[in-house]
Amino acid sequence: MACTTAPTVDNQAELLRHSVPIWPTQLRRYTETTLPLESLSRDYNVQAMQIDLAWRETRGDWEEFTHPSGATYHYNEKMRTYAETNLRTCSNEELQRLEAWIDASRAKIHDNQWLLVVEPMVARGIEIYPYYYVVPENHVITWIEPVNGYLLFQECTTVWHWNHKRLELEAQYWKHVEYFPHGIKMGPPDVRALRIQLNWYRVEALALEQSTAGSIFWSLEQMKEMVDELATVEELAGSTGEMSEPAVAICGKILHMLRHHEFLNHHGQPESRLMRTHSLGERRRDLKNSSFMTSATIAMLWIPVVVLKHLKNIYVDGLVNRVDMRRFVDDFNAQTKAQTTVASVIMAVDASILAIPGLGSPLPTKTMCSISFVLSVYCIIACTMAQHFSHRMRSLDFAVYYLQGKMVSFLIVTSIPTLLYLTSLACSIVGFLAGVFTVEYGLPLSARIGCGLAIIIGTGLVIPLTIASFGPGLIQ
Repeated sequence: MACTTAPTVDNQAELLRHSVPIWPTQLRRYTETTLPLESLSRDYNVQAMQIDLAWRETRGDWEEFTHPSGATYHYNEKMRTYAETNLRTCSNEELQRLEAWIDASRAKIHDNQWLLVVEPMVARGIEIYPYYYVVPENHVITWIEPVNGYLLFQECTTVWHWNHKRLELEAQYWKHVEYFPHGIKMGPPDVRALRIQLNWYRVEALALEQSTAGSIFWSLEQMKEMVDELATVEELAGSTGEMSEPAVAICGKILHMLRHHEFLNHHGQPESRLMRTHSLGERRRDLKNSSFMTSATIAMLWIPVVVLKHLKNIYVDGLVNRVDMRRFVDDFNAQTKAQTTVASVIMAVDASILAIPGLGSPLPTKTMCSISFVLSVYCIIACTMAQHFSHRMRSLDFAVYYLQGKMVSFLIVTSIPTLLYLTSLACSIVGFLAGVFTVEYGLPLSARIGCGLAIIIGTGLVIPLTIASFGPGLIQ
């Protein structure tokens, strides 16, 4: 339904006051917000012999389309506008006001080939029109007014150059392509160029630990499968030269991920580097030189320092390496499961030592084995809670929350199970030795000497291995 009269200048100005610039990732339809089902009508009846095919809803010049994921949206070919609203239940007055706002907005631009996306809504009783324009030939989104893009660019530490900001605007363009694939033309050359870029990232990941692929994809296997799927899409489009809407949406999703990653890594800017081991923003204070960290490290037997070394390959320049993050979580889970098993064994050993006549009678043995037993119990509890914590670390938002602002807390939390495990084991060993070397146990002098030599030899073998595990260069 088109407007019968064009809006005057005053009406245009009034309508444009209701404009709100947004970008594709802010569209409500593609967020986790559910639609209220109470407002939908119910009709469970089926007519006799009703076998009609599903029809595409139309209203005036507006035609309804279905996204490959199932969501619907409307497109007006004459106005070159996508509407994120339910036109099935939209009143005629609301539709007229929407089209009047579209005419007023398009009167501000000089290129009718630009696409417009608008999502009418009511906020505090006032009808507003969140919108953005799409420029297909330039692969970018834009607006008809200046926009404060703090929320859009805030993921990056510093943003100042247009070329840098444009990367995120292009990423949002490809997100639009993913959401609204209808009318977007892509051919085999576009898919081929995307495959070449993904192949470069895959080869880079095979040679470099700190790779681009590690920051974008969960695993190289998934990335390889994605490249193979693109090859299939390219072959299917080869006969006609046009790609289907699901294929266009797939390419849009991948290109959004790549362009957004380039934005985060300052791609094409002087501060970008081939290796992601530099800092793009203000350097953080070295945790090793922190007095609190030093005290915690000494109290926890240098365990936080070991954890910190593992984190250096996961958290670089404010970016979380997905592949290494998953590897860290898997290793941490395996470690806590092993510590739970050993803690159970230590509890059984402590109980056995206390039950042996003579060996478990001395007060030092009773004290140390009892402490070891209690620490083993808490070690099992801590390992159980640590596994739940590591499961939450698989969420990148949760991981970044700890790695950005609570790094020391993260190091201490992940070191607790190992600390309890080691102290429990040490107390059990000391308690056992305290009982063995007492006169009441009745161990011959030669056997005591043999035990002492075994302790000295074992300690001499373990110490170099422990030193070597903290890094190269300590043993010459």
